[in-house]
Amino acid sequence: MNSEEQAACDTLAKIIPEIEGLDSKWVITGGFACYVYGVKRKLTDIDIDIDITKDDHKFTDMIKKLSPYITQPLIHFVSKSYDNYNMEITISNQIVDICTMADLKIFDKELGDYKPFYDQGFPAVEMVDFHGFSLPLMAKDLIIKNKEMIMRDDWDARDIEGLRALK
Repeated sequence: MNSEEQAACDTLAKIIPEIEGLDSKWVITGGFACYVYGVKRKLTDIDIDIDITKDDHKFTDMIKKLSPYITQPLIHFVSKSYDNYNMEITISNQIVDICTMADLKIFDKELGDYKPFYDQGFPAVEMVDFHGFSLPLMAKDLIIKNKEMIMRDDWDARDIEGLRALK
């Protein structure tokens, strides 16, 4: 295990019990999911989407518990790709972006507007082992679809290519 993976494991050991305490479904998306699937890439942040609203008392309680690690408080974030509420925590120099599913929208280029990202309900997941952690990763085809919609940079294109090669 390299130092990046060790930092990710240290972080997962702290964050997973807090997320599981919400009694809500959750999924790991983005680049970290690609990395765990086996795409050759740098391990950057861990993106976690939780099937909860930003105002749910269980979620706000979790935020309080994680307050020593918060590096970006829960904010309404709007970009050319997303309109959502997210927060960032950092544990062992590992960044974790947490989004609430109910509040997550993605920009649809065909519509020219934002639409709910999880409009089909909770996504298909694949349970994958990562150094002893059983992680719910967003299904590869859904990650590909998401990255095709946002296509921000070369990393997205490489992740798409890498995931397709694994299928």
